[in-house]
Amino acid sequence: MTKFPLGPVALYTSFPTEVNVDCVPYWLVREGEGGYRLLLALCPHAGGEIRWTGEQFLCPLHFWTFDEHGGCLNVRDERLVRRDVELKDGILYAVGDNY
Repeated sequence: MTKFPLGPVALYTSFPTEVNVDCVPYWLVREGEGGYRLLLALCPHAGGEIRWTGEQFLCPLHFWTFDEHGGCLNVRDERLVRRDVELKDGILYAVGDNY
């Protein structure tokens, strides 16, 4: 299993926040109590760059929107690709292969 260090958890003070994992854009989000997840910052529909509006994620190409967990609000059963994040000894790691 591949682990890519994202850095100390203390560096991340607001969420969602943009991060790059081996040159691939993601959004780092909080999930539950003390949990973290990465959402691929590319739309599953047309590959547009996903932006945070302050309330939801938006693809400006065709105006698809996504909730804070990556679920699509326009098309049921669509979602942003997710990647697990592990917290170990105060360091966040992206887990698994790049998508």
